[in-house]
Amino acid sequence: MGDDAGVYLFEGKATVHTVDVITPVLNDPYLWGSIASANALSDVYAMGGKPLLALAIVGFNNCDLPPEVLKETLRGAVDKLKEAEAILIGGHTVDDKEPKFGLAVMGVCEGRILTQKGSKVGDLIALTKPIGTGALIKGLKEGKLTQEDIKEAVENMTALNERASKVALGVEANACTDVTGFGLLGHLWNICSKSNVGARIYFEKVPHYLISLELIKEGVYPKGAKENLSFLKGKVKSGVGDVELTLLADPVTSGGLLFTFPKEKEGEVLELSRKLDQEVWIIGEIIEGSFIEVK
Repeated sequence: MGDDAGVYLFEGKATVHTVDVITPVLNDPYLWGSIASANALSDVYAMGGKPLLALAIVGFNNCDLPPEVLKETLRGAVDKLKEAEAILIGGHTVDDKEPKFGLAVMGVCEGRILTQKGSKVGDLIALTKPIGTGALIKGLKEGKLTQEDIKEAVENMTALNERASKVALGVEANACTDVTGFGLLGHLWNICSKSNVGARIYFEKVPHYLISLELIKEGVYPKGAKENLSFLKGKVKSGVGDVELTLLADPVTSGGLLFTFPKEKEGEVLELSRKLDQEVWIIGEIIEGSFIEVK
């Protein structure tokens, strides 16, 4: 229970099912559709699966927005699904004042199924995309940034986690999840609590957008970061400042995969990541205990 997607076993085969919906993160509807799709597909990749089919879920109001906005959003979604070699087979719309878009995705696990449970003391912790998108999106909405200012983040948010999943599968990761709304600390806590272990991470090793740290210093970040920190109260031993801790709890849109693997396979992880052209950062290790230590 509580994994990134549901798995249904049928005649020796494992199908993976998930759904995710987000509000607009950019003013560009094509990119919004692309990011929303990558975000929804990520749950399948986090389980070690391959996406096959998708249904669109749309909240839209024709009185407030022209139909061209929805068409461009769908075009972005379809193009991203094509990249994933998956197919959009239908969907459903509802009249909604606040636009929303996402996908219900069905995939298949052709080999091992990755879950959030299974981390072992001594494992290393890997992350495959920088964090800080929540603060960046907040800054964009408040007019403190332009889309050009966050070009790198947009590229990362539209990037599929397919290659990251291949790295995790290739080194037989002990546990895996994707980093989204609960922030890095929240999703790492999910792994720790399900695996009955603790974790130690090093802030200087965590990839992040420098602008996001500056925005948080100015008090520009989503309320979800505060909510995540409230949930994590008593679960985190922090050796960093409030700004850094807030960044670690910042809600992420279409983030990377977070996985743990045996320390002796560090060389394999780095070699496979180079071979697949997939960035991987080693940010800490799994320890005994029932807390996350931030150094």
